[in-house]
Amino acid sequence: MNINDWIDLSKLLDKYQITSSAPCRLDCGGSTDHRLTALLCRRWHPVTTNISLDLRTTVTLKPHLPGKILIESNHVGTEEATVPKMPLSGHLGLVSAILAHFGVHGVRVVIDSQSPPQSGLGGSGAVAVAAIGAISKTLSILKLQEPYKPHDIVLLAHHIEDSLYGNSGLQDQAAAMYGNVHLWEWRYGSTLNFTGRKILLHRRELEKHIVLAYTGKTHPSSHKGSLALQMFKRNGNLELLFQISEHARTFAQAVQCSDYLNAADALSMELALRSQLIPEILPDDDKILVKTAVETGCGAKIAGHGGGGCIWAIGPKESINETKQRWESIFKERGSGYFLPVSIATKGMRTQVKDV
Repeated sequence: MNINDWIDLSKLLDKYQITSSAPCRLDCGGSTDHRLTALLCRRWHPVTTNISLDLRTTVTLKPHLPGKILIESNHVGTEEATVPKMPLSGHLGLVSAILAHFGVHGVRVVIDSQSPPQSGLGGSGAVAVAAIGAISKTLSILKLQEPYKPHDIVLLAHHIEDSLYGNSGLQDQAAAMYGNVHLWEWRYGSTLNFTGRKILLHRRELEKHIVLAYTGKTHPSSHKGSLALQMFKRNGNLELLFQISEHARTFAQAVQCSDYLNAADALSMELALRSQLIPEILPDDDKILVKTAVETGCGAKIAGHGGGGCIWAIGPKESINETKQRWESIFKERGSGYFLPVSIATKGMRTQVKDV
């Protein structure tokens, strides 16, 4: 392999600063977006509901030494490499793999994530989508290719993360690319595909019916593959996945109708089913958070595959306000945990080019 076969971005990035950002997400009905589960549940048309949040991950491309790459993250740290030897392990391996896919060097990749690390909010999917968007834009400026279409960015981000870490699903990448609130249907067969139905709603009104908090500790790393998929392989319970998918569908319908009592019930039922699939999804310290939310009339769920990270609740306004007060007291008593702003992302991935 010759370094001349790779593309040096340093000269272009001396002239332009290229930035791409993508939102994270809340989810109801995850696990059906994995390749295996969607294949086996195909006749049921498995779905997931995502609420994209304006807690954005921003990827900025800057010039670096030719022949080298430098990746910096506000959460993880810094790693430098000389191509073609690419560091593919650890939290920065995903971005390194994306750089290898495009065959680029002479680039410094700066990652700034507004969501907490390993929070269960789909941060790695947002990183991948933003990084691909930024590099694709850079190569189009060099007239080496046409910019990638949104659908293609989602699939490429999925393929790279899936190859590195095991069956990773598609919901994080889809939510990061398209933003808003969507009901996604996962269709796997001879080709990998998905379709999304945008949920029509009053964004500001929905935001008043949701509370989101970071529990104070990270969830286990997903770099060893999906825990939900591992547990599914052991029990093969297709009925469980079907019910999770149906509650996600009910949740989407309730949110669109501003029926927050039924949305709360659907979210609570989804967590109960998911707890059967992954018994350790809810740490003992966080069970009180779900319990208090349900007592006030809300539905609550740990974000992502659980085991720590973020927790969120949905319900009528008065119930949400009471839940927030009770969670605040719990966080204060145990000395960890804090609230995150809830602002629905009306835009998915955004890319900007500025003169340096």
